[in-house]
Amino acid sequence: MQKGLSIRPSQIETMTNQLNSYPLDLHGFIDYLEAEHPEEVIRITKQVDPKFGVSGILHRLEKDGQFPLVIFENVKGSKFPLIANMHAKFERLRYGIGLEKGSISDFLNECAQREARPLQPIKIKDAAPVQEVITLGEDVNVRKFPICTYHEKDSGPFITAGMALMRDPDTDINNIGIYRHEVHENNMLGVQFSETADANVIWKKYETRGQPCPVAIIIGHHPGFFIGSLAFSSMDTDELEVAGAILQEAVPTIRCKTIPLDVPANAEIILECETIPGERRKEAPFGEYPGTYGPQRNNPVLEIKAITRRKNAFYQNAFVGHADNLLLSGIIRTTYIERTVKIACPNVREIAIPRSGRFRFFCFISIKKMMEGEAKQVAMAAFVADPFLKFVIVVDEDVDVYNDTEVLHAISVRVRADHDIFMVPYAKGSPLDPASYDPAGGSHLVTKTGIDATRKDNYPDEIYVPGNEEIDLTEFIPGYTK
Repeated sequence: MQKGLSIRPSQIETMTNQLNSYPLDLHGFIDYLEAEHPEEVIRITKQVDPKFGVSGILHRLEKDGQFPLVIFENVKGSKFPLIANMHAKFERLRYGIGLEKGSISDFLNECAQREARPLQPIKIKDAAPVQEVITLGEDVNVRKFPICTYHEKDSGPFITAGMALMRDPDTDINNIGIYRHEVHENNMLGVQFSETADANVIWKKYETRGQPCPVAIIIGHHPGFFIGSLAFSSMDTDELEVAGAILQEAVPTIRCKTIPLDVPANAEIILECETIPGERRKEAPFGEYPGTYGPQRNNPVLEIKAITRRKNAFYQNAFVGHADNLLLSGIIRTTYIERTVKIACPNVREIAIPRSGRFRFFCFISIKKMMEGEAKQVAMAAFVADPFLKFVIVVDEDVDVYNDTEVLHAISVRVRADHDIFMVPYAKGSPLDPASYDPAGGSHLVTKTGIDATRKDNYPDEIYVPGNEEIDLTEFIPGYTK
């Protein structure tokens, strides 16, 4: 587990004169990191192949426990620099909302407070950075970007960090989500709208009416924009407003050139697309977040009408199934789950979505238990909040939920399997879950398991050494360090 995922609560210090002095875009954040935290950034100037070369370097770094932001300046076949691993380390997510110090709990509390104060986007009519270069019609060629092939059996290159902005035709509310896009042709992309995603609902509204669905794919932005726009929220929440709340600055938007959507003016690249009603193409296999390949499917097709970008645009990717993809999702999910379970049980103390569960499938929750039955109530509330969860483990407040060993210890000594474990078969889960009832067919049905790992009424006293906390070992062992 990354060290950043186990740090303890500390005083938050807001970077009033550091991050705020840089533009709230991807260029500005990289400038900030290189000036204030240069150890976070690695630049690679040697030519790297987008097929397995980029992913190979990132994978080797991850195996060595290293999670830097990597700027590939020379990707074979493209003139655009590639930004990788942006969200692979908790510290950079924290920096992305302006926190110099603080634990995951501090980060989540700050995000929750900001999300409660959404900011409407500001529409601008003048020139925007993301429209400095405009490509239309037959000149559109998405292959000019350093789009990577990541894993051995991937069916081709995929756009992996594109944020798809869509607008509900019935409410005009903006929705943003990240979906994979296989490159079919210079101007054609596939798209995997997960059955559980809001985007699937929006797309089907257009599809049933026989209309193309406008989709603007946002490539490259500030991590604060990612955190806000991807926050778990209901479909009546405009996620551009949440992004502004996280950034503490309204998102400036500009109208697309070919589709009726307003996009972030300070993004790096926008792919202006429309779905083609009724058309499907085979897409995948693709290495997905569980660490297995998602099956080939007949998926909708996006036609790229225009590409707009900055003159000096960065192309940003995500290494799916690895820290860059997994950590961001886990952190974002935690905020929403916490809000929901605290309605069911106000005595909830901390919540963790651990890396050991791919930041998706496990949830550890600590509570100050007041009565029997609370733990099961909390687990059920968590399952309702996030359909991707498969295992929810509820522990007492003395257990550090950011420490897998402590959670497993609680299971080993506080669980009576016949009383404290419950299962919910045929429940809604992830269609990419390899343990679903029919993974090859894309089934989203799974069995969910809740575990009450709290002390029971007849639990014996645990061993304790009085006064050990006050002992300074340097008084007894010269030169001692942890």
